[in-house]
Amino acid sequence: MSDQEKRVQIGEKRQDTKQPTVLPGIHRYQFFTNLKDRGWTLNLDRVALFGIVTALLATVLKPLFHGNAATIYCYECRACYATQDRCPVGIMFQAELAVAGRVLDYDRFIRNGGLKCIRCGNCQSYCVQYLPLPRMFEIMQDDTRSAIRNGIVPRYSLERAMNEGLVGKEFIDDVVKALA
Repeated sequence: MSDQEKRVQIGEKRQDTKQPTVLPGIHRYQFFTNLKDRGWTLNLDRVALFGIVTALLATVLKPLFHGNAATIYCYECRACYATQDRCPVGIMFQAELAVAGRVLDYDRFIRNGGLKCIRCGNCQSYCVQYLPLPRMFEIMQDDTRSAIRNGIVPRYSLERAMNEGLVGKEFIDDVVKALA
């Protein structure tokens, strides 16, 4: 090869074959120079990133729109589980109630005793984030009550809650009406 052939002219596009090989089959500048030429199948990382960002936005925006923004800050350390012996209604997993409030999972909320909660505040003293747990549970109880009235909560979830005693006295009328 002569010196003229080795020299790249200004404005000339480099060919992949002329680029130095970093790994077998991968040239050094390949990922940066050919982005516009590659299809979606070769850019799966972009699709994955889009999915992650979408899920993150849904996790953050859903509680904001429903007025329960404090649930975003619960990082599920499960320190509130220490109140299992002190909870007057026997709720075992308070962090599950906070997560259910974050994602508006009515079935999960009911299954873990969310409709039994009397919002006494015993679990709040154990929260390392100092989250207003009684207020968070109250908001989710109100959302669940309106979902029961609108028929959004599945019937099997309400039947199981009634059979297992997971419905508090405030909500018993709404659950019975939904099951009738």
